Amino acid sequence: MRLSDLLLYDSIAIQCHNNPDADTLAAGYGLYRYFQTSHKKNIKFFYGGPAMVTKPNLTGMIEALNIPVQYEPDMKEWPGLLVTADCQYGSGNVMCVKAPHVAVIDHHIQEGNLPPLCDLRPALGSCATQVWLLLREELFPIDAALATALYYGLFCDTNNFAEVCHPLDYDMRDMLRVDEHILKRLKHSNLSLSDLDIVSSVLRKNHYDPYSRFMIIGAPPCDPNLLGFVSDLAMQVDVVDFAVAYSVARERIKFSVRTAVREIKASDLTAWLVKDVGWGGGHREKAGGVISTIKYAARFGKRRPTDFFDKRIKDYLNSYEIIDCADLSTPLGQRLDMNAMKKYRKLPVRLGFVHCRDLFEKRTKLQIRMLEGDVDIMADEDTVLMIGIRGEVYPMKRAKFNEGYATTDESFSPNLSYPPTILDHDAGTRIPLLEYAKVCVGGGDQVSAMRLKNGTKLFTRWDPENYLLGNPNDWLIKRSFDDLYLVTADVFRELYIRDFTGEDIAAGYDCRRAIKKDIPVPVTFAFEDGVLQTREGLIAYRKGDALLRGSENESWPVSFEHFSETYTPMPDTTPGSNGKYSKRAFPTFALQVDEPFMVELSSNKGMLQGEANDWLLQYEPNNYGIVAHEIFETTYRVVN
Repeated sequence: MRLSDLLLYDSIAIQCHNNPDADTLAAGYGLYRYFQTSHKKNIKFFYGGPAMVTKPNLTGMIEALNIPVQYEPDMKEWPGLLVTADCQYGSGNVMCVKAPHVAVIDHHIQEGNLPPLCDLRPALGSCATQVWLLLREELFPIDAALATALYYGLFCDTNNFAEVCHPLDYDMRDMLRVDEHILKRLKHSNLSLSDLDIVSSVLRKNHYDPYSRFMIIGAPPCDPNLLGFVSDLAMQVDVVDFAVAYSVARERIKFSVRTAVREIKASDLTAWLVKDVGWGGGHREKAGGVISTIKYAARFGKRRPTDFFDKRIKDYLNSYEIIDCADLSTPLGQRLDMNAMKKYRKLPVRLGFVHCRDLFEKRTKLQIRMLEGDVDIMADEDTVLMIGIRGEVYPMKRAKFNEGYATTDESFSPNLSYPPTILDHDAGTRIPLLEYAKVCVGGGDQVSAMRLKNGTKLFTRWDPENYLLGNPNDWLIKRSFDDLYLVTADVFRELYIRDFTGEDIAAGYDCRRAIKKDIPVPVTFAFEDGVLQTREGLIAYRKGDALLRGSENESWPVSFEHFSETYTPMPDTTPGSNGKYSKRAFPTFALQVDEPFMVELSSNKGMLQGEANDWLLQYEPNNYGIVAHEIFETTYRVVN
């Protein structure tokens, strides 16, 4: 999109995001100058939200550069074209203004559906750079005032140029001719005298925990931006890994969180701090929240907020164990007894899949947003993205996918509360995976798994810098020694079943010895090979095998050799002929299983499946049976 494409409209409104910063003001000002000065449009430049701009550097920027932005908190509609600068229409930080035509000019990652008139460049350090490029494309002259605004927008949005990484940002910085006098004043006007008094006083009264390396700073009622400034300042201290700055008003406790360690996401810590008493959100390194003083008083009485934050932070730190797949030699990794994990089998299920080669032309850094959290991976043409029944997404190599799954042309469209998306880091766009997903059918993979007793943060081998968060009763899954991942409890119940195949229950479990009661059962001998439908699954049998029927009308096959060794004909039955037989009093190992389970029979005879509290019988190594709980109670006698 070019700026000249927007000249079709005579009435143009340029909207900044709420609580404007220097970048949105600079970008909006550049657009305003283009439309108003050169083309004499009916133009409006405004922002909405809960409050006017009060930060001294921003009010100074507006005044010194004569930026004609207006505060319009009650604006509901605009009759012409609405252009959002440094933000996206419909986002949470933009006041909703209805308009028949909308254009978006932004340098952030795509958040939702974008209008046809859109220029999105997330690789740039600022929207000011983006507007500068659009103005250059139109050969628009940039005077000192506009140059200073654009320069200052980039300066602020890249942490004093410390975070500049794109050469176009450098180009703008080097080519603009700014008013150094105004720029110097803006750089040195971030705080008012009253702000300075607040900052200096609260920093002296900080609460520091040397063991966990966090700082808590209480402030009087103030602008929330000042809390962010204070917490940012605390993060400059070499012994501080994360910080919380807060202020108490009549109805709310506002706070800001900053973190510099990968083991603590600011957003996760914020969610923990506001649990049951408030709300909040944010990102990996920066977040904030609000606590209701009414809810706070009801639960904590007159407890000092500093003590409250200290207690909740320590509870948070003590509630999670950390597992790093890149370094399982750590103490926690050493405590993970992989051999103690139980075996589970993935059930046959319809899943979704997307081949990365169909979406991306080259090796690409992707962010998967799934049920268990966000994971960053490097994907190439051999990567297949699997989509589970709850929207969980995980990568798989194409060769392994081809071995374990049958594909269809049917679209995969489950009813999900959160349809999964994938972010292309290079392009900055999010792709809704379900629009490209097809159905595949697979299952049968055996994994090792254990139920989590504590909260767990797992750094996978796919994304060593971003953890998955697991809660107690979720499951840790192992596909190989260093390939671990987390599955929520409800998803695990639907996808996995306990697998006893190959296990000797007599050696490793607190099993019982049981003898079948002397209850005669009718038996017929198969006159040809076949498959019998039992309560526990389909079982193949051979010609001559015995087909038995129990008291509950349940049926099961027994090989002719094993039947001859373990069953005795009743007096009125000729051995080897159809009739009634009773089982000899041979003790059998029996284990009652407290979860759904299965066992695979030898010689490809099939698979047996039991429900929770059913009994697994082991007649001899690798020779199993499953008996429903109610049938076991009536037909077996436990002897020890």
